[in-house]
Amino acid sequence: MIVYLSTSNHGYTVGKYLAGPGAHLAGRLVHRTYVEVLTGGAALSGLVPATWIFSDIERLLPALVPDVLALWRHLGTRGCRLLNHPTLALRRYELLRLLHHRGINDFDVYRVTDRRRPRRYPVFLRRDNNHSGPLSILLEDAAALDRAVEGLRGRGWPLQSVIIVEFSDTGDEAGVYRKYGAFRVGPAIVPAHVDASRDWSVKDDVLDMAGDREREFHFIEHNPWEAPIRRAFELARIDYGRIDFSLRGDGSIVVWEINTNPLIAFSEEDEASRALAARFMPCMTQAIEALDR
Repeated sequence: MIVYLSTSNHGYTVGKYLAGPGAHLAGRLVHRTYVEVLTGGAALSGLVPATWIFSDIERLLPALVPDVLALWRHLGTRGCRLLNHPTLALRRYELLRLLHHRGINDFDVYRVTDRRRPRRYPVFLRRDNNHSGPLSILLEDAAALDRAVEGLRGRGWPLQSVIIVEFSDTGDEAGVYRKYGAFRVGPAIVPAHVDASRDWSVKDDVLDMAGDREREFHFIEHNPWEAPIRRAFELARIDYGRIDFSLRGDGSIVVWEINTNPLIAFSEEDEASRALAARFMPCMTQAIEALDR
């Protein structure tokens, strides 16, 4: 059995999978929320021993973390296999700082509430604990940054969760930005997609560029970047999640984030998308099934 833990409002990520391509895993892969388990609403009987995936690490409220850590330790004594340590897994800020220090990323990050100031511009603002994209446009200098921060403050944003990110330009000669996504599922790395956009903040695949479908097929089938992807996950101490990255001109990766509760889905709006889903989903399902114990 595999138990997938998430925060209360984000069970849809695995729920869509269980309602679709993973329907045959019903009973073997079950979803519970942290609150259900911690308050006794979901009994542990029948759920141990099992593999437990602690997802949504970056969304955990600080007040919940001690109880989630106690649950992790308790499950460890019951012979469970555990993925994503609730306190050792790095959040976005800590991960990006480490990747910059190790020379993997060419950009640095800063907390708005810190005294450290960016060493280079442009920069942009984003939250440390969600995946909804940037909070600002590209800010070209310190004055623009200060105005953006004051704007957030005026709207009541909790600034302790806002980070400053130096812009790293990964666009190609045609001004196209591409973002790659790959899952880690225990020991397996499962390449998932390549999104393309003319917007530097790539959230969805909005361009149908010549050669991009072939690029995506090649990534899913061969994944030339498995070693640096695995290294990034290991540095992050994350056993389950999806990494988002882009490529520099020399072919090395630039890591944007690791989402510990990624949506397990694939667009099937056209024939090419369905063909990609037909290659990705069996690999993803095989990796999930391999976690069952």
